[in-house]
Amino acid sequence: MINQLQQKYQLSLFLLLGTVAIMGVFPFVVIRYLDGNFIAASIDITLILGIVALVAYAYFSKKIRIVSAIAAVFINTGVVAIVIANGIDSFLWVYPVFASTFILVRPLEALCINFVAGVAMVALSDIFNTISLNSFVITILMLSMSAFIHASHGVKQFLLLKKLNTIDELTGAFNRRAMSSDIKAALSNAENNGIEQLLAILDLDYFKTVNDKFGHAVGDQVLKDFVTITTSHIGKYDRLYRFGGEEFVLLIPNMSDQHMFIDNLKTAIKQELKTPDGKEITVSFGVAPWVPGTTADTWLQRADEALYLAKGQGRDCAVFSNK
Repeated sequence: MINQLQQKYQLSLFLLLGTVAIMGVFPFVVIRYLDGNFIAASIDITLILGIVALVAYAYFSKKIRIVSAIAAVFINTGVVAIVIANGIDSFLWVYPVFASTFILVRPLEALCINFVAGVAMVALSDIFNTISLNSFVITILMLSMSAFIHASHGVKQFLLLKKLNTIDELTGAFNRRAMSSDIKAALSNAENNGIEQLLAILDLDYFKTVNDKFGHAVGDQVLKDFVTITTSHIGKYDRLYRFGGEEFVLLIPNMSDQHMFIDNLKTAIKQELKTPDGKEITVSFGVAPWVPGTTADTWLQRADEALYLAKGQGRDCAVFSNK
């Protein structure tokens, strides 16, 4: 969900930036054409057409990250070209373009693009016969570093927001909001690409006894230990979510030997997860492999029904849904 919001936010910024750029540049196309400065007018119209094309492609393809990077390089190349062609009359365009680069790409990438464009301008343009090179370097550095600091702070704020929206505060596992989004993506991947997916609900056996005997602080630590142990035994692209209380959901893509994997995970948890007095804590598994026609609700329901059977069989076991 947070990624979708970020994509919409980036797209809206890109659309706004494109609109402002077009409205700002177009009058100069007319002015330079009427003045007979056809080279500068051609560069300006090329910039407008390029920005329009990139904005349209971003809107329809949703590949915001790639298109934004191309746009950043494109407008920096354009401003270097127009300064070389039109000299001092177009020099002030450098500042809004350099600032806009930090809106389009990541801070360090923007800093690198600005550096290359600045060096190219110094090497290829003759405007520094008229204006002070030292003033240009200092003002561009001040602009770029200020924009870099602001953009970096924005990235950190977004990462914090993403963590708060997707991570369970107590255990460090992913939360239900992240699970809902990931299950939808997994179902889409399975339906479109035929990639087998596995969903399991894990329940810590007799967890209430742990809380009653040792207290809730110990119970919380057991949950944290469970997450640490489980995540250390699953793959890079596997995801563990806290479903509620002592129940967790495990989402596994592209698993070939499902039964062996679940059995090994169950054994590892049993061996490593202990109460303060050294007793084993076991886990029951309700496992539901993906089948065609599965929805998020039916997938979870099948896993929950299998978990119910696992508890009925004495716990400390895994039951696979046969539906």
